[in-house]
Amino acid sequence: MFKHLSRFSLLLVSTAGITYLLHYLAVTNFFPETPLDLLVFSYKFNVGITFLFTTTIILASEQLKEQLGFIFMASGFVKLGIFLFLIKTSGFTIDKSVFLHFFIPYVVCVVLEIIYVIKILNGANFRKDK
Repeated sequence: MFKHLSRFSLLLVSTAGITYLLHYLAVTNFFPETPLDLLVFSYKFNVGITFLFTTTIILASEQLKEQLGFIFMASGFVKLGIFLFLIKTSGFTIDKSVFLHFFIPYVVCVVLEIIYVIKILNGANFRKDK
């Protein structure tokens, strides 16, 4: 369990870090006048909430293995709801020009989350006789 947690943490931080660096460089080189507040917030939020939800799934994988898929699906809706709430209350404006500032970190984190949940589900023992 802790092996899964440390591997996921390393994978999440390294992948999100590389993606952020590439995203940041692309935005600053091609659109230097674009504010980067939403970009930084999106990466921090998505990495943090993905770590929190996936850690919960990893820790609950032994006791709730029958419900992991449902927990994962519900966490996706909760993640989007919290993000939209924070965006609305913090004063960020989202228009078409900054849509990728949210979408890229969200997709990267969701893909990593899916890969890890699949790995956990594939390794789970669903037999009743243990």
